[in-house]
Amino acid sequence: MDIILRARNCEVSSKVKDEARRKVEHATRIFDRIIDLEICFSEEVNPRIPNPAGVEITARSKGHTVRAVGGGDDHHEALDQAIARLERQLRRWKTRLVDRGRRAKGDEPKANGHLPDLRATRAGDDADDDPMPSIVRRKSFELTPMFPEEAVLQLELLGHDFYLFTNAGTGEPNVVYRRESGDVGLIEGVTSASAMAAAGGGA
Repeated sequence: MDIILRARNCEVSSKVKDEARRKVEHATRIFDRIIDLEICFSEEVNPRIPNPAGVEITARSKGHTVRAVGGGDDHHEALDQAIARLERQLRRWKTRLVDRGRRAKGDEPKANGHLPDLRATRAGDDADDDPMPSIVRRKSFELTPMFPEEAVLQLELLGHDFYLFTNAGTGEPNVVYRRESGDVGLIEGVTSASAMAAAGGGA
């Protein structure tokens, strides 16, 4: 496993770097599918900001990425927090894979390719008089083909509010997102041609 260390707006001592390598190597023993891992140290210069020291750990394997972030008064504290979160994420990931293997063997009911209770809430009808926001940042990445259940796992591993992917069953772009209730929603995108074909087939 390759371990990359980076520092942003700060200097990190060799002692802290060695500690970081040792702790991530110990943490990743929980799950042996990690290919490479990056540790990024950062520090805020504004004294009013609580927990100015930050550590972000990004672990990658084939098809999935795990991200854990920690903060504290110094990098030792931030590292411990990030490591604890990384271990929880890796244990959750391993449990999901074990459960999936059991379902594939027939020990548990197989998933039917759909997520339960994915009805999205209706957006409010009130008009917004605020100025239209502008795009201030662009980010692009390759959409990975996977089934919705795998996308939900990736959503949890990254700790994001939504995750964009290509549905391996339909080939169309989909989004899974976290609802206020704590459940997960699924948005299934369709191309114009697909929508027209579906409409024609139902006529």
